[in-house]
Amino acid sequence: MSTPSIHETNRLLARTINIGADLGAELEQGWTVPVGPHHLDLCREAGFTAIRLATCWAAHTTEAGGRFVVDPAVLDRVDLILDQAAERGLSVVLNNLQDPELHADPPRHLERLLATTHQVAARFSGRPAHVMLEPLAEPRGPLDDLWNDYLRRILAALREADPARAVVIGPASYNNLRRLPDLHLPEEDRNLIVTVHQYWPTTFTMQGETWLGTDTPFGDPVSWLGTTWEGDHEERSVLSDAFARLADWARAHDRPIFVGEFGSSNNADPVSRARWASCNRRLAEDHGFSWGYWSFGPTFALYDESAGRWDPALLEALGLGRQS
Repeated sequence: MSTPSIHETNRLLARTINIGADLGAELEQGWTVPVGPHHLDLCREAGFTAIRLATCWAAHTTEAGGRFVVDPAVLDRVDLILDQAAERGLSVVLNNLQDPELHADPPRHLERLLATTHQVAARFSGRPAHVMLEPLAEPRGPLDDLWNDYLRRILAALREADPARAVVIGPASYNNLRRLPDLHLPEEDRNLIVTVHQYWPTTFTMQGETWLGTDTPFGDPVSWLGTTWEGDHEERSVLSDAFARLADWARAHDRPIFVGEFGSSNNADPVSRARWASCNRRLAEDHGFSWGYWSFGPTFALYDESAGRWDPALLEALGLGRQS
């Protein structure tokens, strides 16, 4: 059997749902679920082709004798989830999402990140191509100016353990499209899928999300409550132009694109949420990008666990079928 091209591998992520994995760490509380067969069945039956499994490796890594070690029990748990996903025909992006200490002080925690990256890559190196690795999502803050250097080190650590794995990597400032021109990927590594995250306009998608703090570039998220997205010509043009620039970059660099996150707060108007999601999904598909909706739940939720049902309007906006 021939090895799939990186563009073919990216197509496995055509319709992806982000799902945060509750693996027992305090850092994971409030935005994750205890991922198991039930959640994966729901994702498959709704029509998703893949899950982006958000994990927090830093929360499960300890240092002993100058060595960093990922908790073997956590690796076993993730291994089981990968088995369960494969049984259901779901591809997986195994993502490293939250690492507050690294983002606050990158040089101090770089060696931990490299050790963790190598261990995770080694553990899952025997997996088929439908498992992809994302060694660090959303670099930001002090890491922004260091990102091109750090991503080369991260890739070197990963490639030492798994030379041919498809790897998902994106630009600085939370994988912001505007920072894509600053992203310098190693030309010799063609097994990379480039990801961006799309939450524009922020005052709509993040309204009421107090975890952002009050000192954002656009003010206090509480003040944004009630913001709608009407999908008028001007609003759609802003998104259309952004996706067109992304497509231009992808063609110029011959890199596949995964819009790894887009979604809106549950605080937003439901009709606007569906309208905005549909616009982003259609633009991604029109340009041949794979996409990942944030998230299964419980925050920015597409699935209501208390009611035991998908949000029907959002599911329809994503072009998916089963709504219960």
